[in-house]
Amino acid sequence: MMILLCLSFIAVFIIQVQATEEKCDGVNINGVMHIKEVLKTNLDSPYQFSIDYATNTLFFSSSIQTEDQRFQLGYLNLETKELNVVNDIKDGFASAVDHSSNTIYLGANGGIYQFNVKSKQTNQVYSIGQNIWQMFYNNGLYYTTYPTEEAYFFANGNSQKVPELKGTKVMLIALDGKQDIYFTNSSGLFKYIKSNKSVLNLGEYIINGLNSDVNGKLYFTSPNGIFKINEDLNTVERLVTLDNVYAAAVEKDGSILCGTEDSIVRFKKSDKCT
Repeated sequence: MMILLCLSFIAVFIIQVQATEEKCDGVNINGVMHIKEVLKTNLDSPYQFSIDYATNTLFFSSSIQTEDQRFQLGYLNLETKELNVVNDIKDGFASAVDHSSNTIYLGANGGIYQFNVKSKQTNQVYSIGQNIWQMFYNNGLYYTTYPTEEAYFFANGNSQKVPELKGTKVMLIALDGKQDIYFTNSSGLFKYIKSNKSVLNLGEYIINGLNSDVNGKLYFTSPNGIFKINEDLNTVERLVTLDNVYAAAVEKDGSILCGTEDSIVRFKKSDKCT
């Protein structure tokens, strides 16, 4: 009788564990389950992510429909989940962070701005007659323009075209630790190797976001997933398959932030689900 009771208990326990595992909402990344946490909803296509690690703040752009704006920059406190918008610049679309000086750059229609999270004030540091599409900081601010699809470098108050990419269409740009340049256009993902001035085609990917983590490792998003670039092997590794991905960024602890059609979600490592 006692044996039957023990077996019944074990069976119930197994069923309960299986039910718990089945309820886990998340994705498998590199063999580790990551649980999904919704940080903010009711956003229209959150895009162009960058993280200020000093204040644990995520900057992003989203679409809006007003008489004088199509896009708006917002920022989300990743601890409190408090959401704010940048009200004093119009059509803000891009952002980047200089982690060495804790300087936040914002890009909009007509200029480059610096932003102070505490005072919530912006200061225009450079004026241009084009739309800024994307930004990336690496020993200076790199940015691209739309619809001209050109790459520029901004430092010490001056801006110039990236000399290695003159005459090349560029939508997104990033640099690795060796200062090699990664860029995208309608033909795919490319790498400019500075040591021998050669260009590698890394694949015909449709890319809507290009970013780095706290260690400078590069990632990109496509409409169907998040990918990691291996700078040493010049290869691309799919981290996870997801539908309708607009942007991604990696937190200090390795959690992945993802922009979907209408939300910002976090995928955090978990040992409670398989």
